[in-house]
Amino acid sequence: LCEIISHKMFLFHFLLLRVYFCVYFHFTCSFRMFNYFFALAAESRPLSVTFHRAFDMVHNPCASLECLISLGFERVLTSGCDSTALEGLPTIKRLIEQAKQRIIVVAGGGITERNLQRILENSCIREFHCSARSSRESLMKFRNMSVSMGASTAPAEYIVKVADINKVRMLTAIAKDVV
Repeated sequence: LCEIISHKMFLFHFLLLRVYFCVYFHFTCSFRMFNYFFALAAESRPLSVTFHRAFDMVHNPCASLECLISLGFERVLTSGCDSTALEGLPTIKRLIEQAKQRIIVVAGGGITERNLQRILENSCIREFHCSARSSRESLMKFRNMSVSMGASTAPAEYIVKVADINKVRMLTAIAKDVV
């Protein structure tokens, strides 16, 4: 019950912020929570509902895709049940064919400016997701160089990953040229 209440609060906050889509990432491997997900998807309206890349952990992607369609999800983010979208291209292509435009298959996982063109040209995806991040020095003023918080080489505490507008522009240009 607490979990359901927290999801309702989560949705309420999204609606207040006028976010245009909602991503669900909580699932069971057997997809036994049909009614729960159906209710959450219904409550999310009018937001577009996307199922998170946790989809890549399912045993049977084809059956799981049908489940997501029946639950009303509009998109599924996937790397094709592989480490990266490039490696999972055969499965992504199979899912797109199976979907028959009933759900949008969004490729994601390891997409960079170096592999996006190949991914777009070798699949029928119309949407992709990537972080487009780069690393930069932290603005932290005091630095205790005698303590490492888990990083084995460089002190990761003083490096932050941020969205890189140049990468976003490059990826957008590649996508416009190919799609």
